[in-house]
Amino acid sequence: MRLEKLLSLTHGNAAYWSAFSAAGDRLATASLDNTVKLWSLPDGAHVGTLKGHGDGVCFVGYLADGRIATVGLDRTARVWPAEGGSAEITFTGHQDYLTSGAVQKSGMLLASAGFDKTVRLWDAQSGRSLAVLTGHTANIQCVALSDSGKLAASGGDDQIVHLWNLEAGTLLRTMPGHTRGIEGVAFSPDETRLASACADGCLKLWNLGGELIANIKTDAIPLKSVCFSPDGRWIAAGAADGAIRVWDYASEKLIATQPAHRNTVYGVTFSQDGKLFASTGFDRTIHVWRVIAEG
Repeated sequence: MRLEKLLSLTHGNAAYWSAFSAAGDRLATASLDNTVKLWSLPDGAHVGTLKGHGDGVCFVGYLADGRIATVGLDRTARVWPAEGGSAEITFTGHQDYLTSGAVQKSGMLLASAGFDKTVRLWDAQSGRSLAVLTGHTANIQCVALSDSGKLAASGGDDQIVHLWNLEAGTLLRTMPGHTRGIEGVAFSPDETRLASACADGCLKLWNLGGELIANIKTDAIPLKSVCFSPDGRWIAAGAADGAIRVWDYASEKLIATQPAHRNTVYGVTFSQDGKLFASTGFDRTIHVWRVIAEG
């Protein structure tokens, strides 16, 4: 597998996260310039800007109905029309900066998490608050939702992965073992595994019973983000050295190291058909890549 660059897009401040629309014809990008930009694909034309957050935007995702969800440092999460305009819903309740968010791609569930040590769950259709998950003892840096909407995972500066049962609204189990802050978590598409990426340079794979099944090291290069390909074949991570690393899931072998940004890669994501990939960086750029499978 290798990545072939198609486009480079820019923001006025660090680019923190990106999301492909379900059809793969749009890319939404979140930035610390307080905006989300919308781009058409494959031409990369700028087709809209979402404005309303009072501070940087740390997450953007597409909901199942095509609308856009965002999470900001201004302690709010918001839901926007697919084509842009003003926010339709603004969720409040967090007591400190937010650092991360997640959406259920096949549903209306939105999660937000941050420095108040809580994960909050929201119904993006009704606008209701669903749950406040507590248990972390330090800032949360990342959160993920399973596509079934039954599980959430979170990690942060307490160096422990938390796995949550969303049907009960309770902590299912904790997974200690990292030696620095956890920066990224992701569920495998079949919801049997969880990946956690850490500032200690380790990518860990867990089963959902909490058992560590792999510990992949990257020469102590801090990892900042992680995602699975839609078919579960690959795991990609963004790192502090500006590179994207891709592993074969089955063999745990590193199969690609792609120089991408001048410094930290904050976000990595595949399109839903697995044909495109996007990376976002502290250098204010977003790169869109074609995924080329080999072998």
